[in-house]
Amino acid sequence: MQIIGMLIFLLVWLLILWLGSIALEATGMERTKARFQALSALSGTGFTTREAESIVNHPRRRRIATWLIFLGSIGIVTFILVMILYVRAGINAPTLAHIVIIIASILVLALLIWTGIINKLSTIIVKLFHKAPEYIPEEILHQAGDYGVARVRINEIDGTASQTIGNSQFKERNITVLAIERGEKVLSLPKDEEAVLAGDYLLCYGKLSEFTGF
Repeated sequence: MQIIGMLIFLLVWLLILWLGSIALEATGMERTKARFQALSALSGTGFTTREAESIVNHPRRRRIATWLIFLGSIGIVTFILVMILYVRAGINAPTLAHIVIIIASILVLALLIWTGIINKLSTIIVKLFHKAPEYIPEEILHQAGDYGVARVRINEIDGTASQTIGNSQFKERNITVLAIERGEKVLSLPKDEEAVLAGDYLLCYGKLSEFTGF
């Protein structure tokens, strides 16, 4: 029974981690970064990367990370208390049934990951609940008064990401696109006819309040 209790605890921890990463992804964060930051917050380790700034400076992401840190701390304390109780009561050797359940659980989890079912479920949930804007300001590189230079990421989730700069909200909001980062390629001073694609990073100049309005 002790082994089953620990297995349930682990599964609940993984579920919280998965839901936390989905919540971060729903704000427009890339999936790999969302999962890493969720793991960092929940485990209380490694939360010092550059990507962490995009969480600290983002109200919704900051609330999600706060809850993950809180739940992670509660989980660690609970785990320690449970282990102390188990040690005092005496840890019993796992039975054959317990071993079968553990192996079956690991195999099912590995199968879900290997077949991509977890990723597909994540995509479905994110599309249902995400409220991320089309343009995500990842970081403010320079600020002078109300204006500044920001590095903006084009959200992968929205289907409108392939529009041109001239037809985008950048023009409507008087935001100048200085450069487009597309993988290893950099397009400096792009024209209005240039299309922006999902996953692009744009170096932009404009009124900072206009960025938060996307």
